[in-house]
Amino acid sequence: MKIIWHGHSCFEISGKEGTIVFDPYQSGSVPGLNPLKLKANLVLCSHEHDDHNARNCVEVAPKDFKVTCIETYHDHHQGSHRGKNTIHIVDFEDMKVVHMGDIGYVMDDVSKLKNCDILMIPIGGYYTIDTKEALEYIERIKPRIVIPMHYRSHEFGYDVLSTNEEFIQQSSSITYVDDCLEVNKDTKTQTVVFKKPRN
Repeated sequence: MKIIWHGHSCFEISGKEGTIVFDPYQSGSVPGLNPLKLKANLVLCSHEHDDHNARNCVEVAPKDFKVTCIETYHDHHQGSHRGKNTIHIVDFEDMKVVHMGDIGYVMDDVSKLKNCDILMIPIGGYYTIDTKEALEYIERIKPRIVIPMHYRSHEFGYDVLSTNEEFIQQSSSITYVDDCLEVNKDTKTQTVVFKKPRN
């Protein structure tokens, strides 16, 4: 499986089964990121905010995949501030991939997420969980590969978000990759930080 980061919460996973895009952003919705123009067999959007719902930026040739959805909230107030959020769990290339979307609180029940192969999780705070809450999730879920998302860098992102520096300082087994990660069943346990978006 190849995992490409397009910035913010947008990831593209591809393999012999096809290609899936998670949370593409609308042009101009995320400061510092260029417009997207992607191709996939499925687009999964965690919610309908412009920085996550750009289905129009993806040319789709439909295929069926096994996808499990968990309805959650975008805030600590049962969605009353920012609405609902969907966690997507995808069985892909014999691996379990979890994209947390803009999860905004710590769930009591993480049983469906446990021991996943790949966990894409927001860390930037303000709109989503922060580093402390993300690390709590990671401790409970015990994923093989963690990929932080939805944070600010010097080149892109919302000013109100935190950078990934605190998360990196408190994480172990950090691997840095450019904009693409290759993963298989034998890939070791690690936290992967992308150096830059493919943009």
